[in-house]
Amino acid sequence: MKRWEERTIEEAHLLNPAFCCAVLSASVVGYTSEASAGLPFPLSFLVLPTTLHKHTRESLPRDTRTSLAAWLQQNCEARVGFAQRVIAVRPHTREAILFGTTHGWLTMSGGLLAPTINELVINKSTQSLETEARECLRRAAFVGKWFARAGNAATVMALWGVRP
Repeated sequence: MKRWEERTIEEAHLLNPAFCCAVLSASVVGYTSEASAGLPFPLSFLVLPTTLHKHTRESLPRDTRTSLAAWLQQNCEARVGFAQRVIAVRPHTREAILFGTTHGWLTMSGGLLAPTINELVINKSTQSLETEARECLRRAAFVGKWFARAGNAATVMALWGVRP
């Protein structure tokens, strides 16, 4: 991870730990609303590349009735370059998790991320955000629910064509 002084302005603004933590937390809240447990740690690395990538985010289905497997079959281009995006934002995901656990938004236990906040806190934090940032948080909550319905972590990662 680059030191703050070494980051470009764009990188510092778009991938700052507070915003990435909010996106990840929204996804964890969404996941736990559908599953009986927290978000598996490996899946946390898929959230940012899915929600921050504009083309992927905009092509996501509107609700969870469309399965992840069916959507990926119809939107094969979403997997193109996905593994490289996961690797590129991996340090930012780690930084977001650290930020979230340090500032009381997330907890980690037994390889699962659980929220210490609820959907109301996420919604309140989005009020001051611009349209695109707000959309990232909204879609992150969807992605969390979607991943919970798609199966275990190994299945979700295999569908995306990545491995832990």
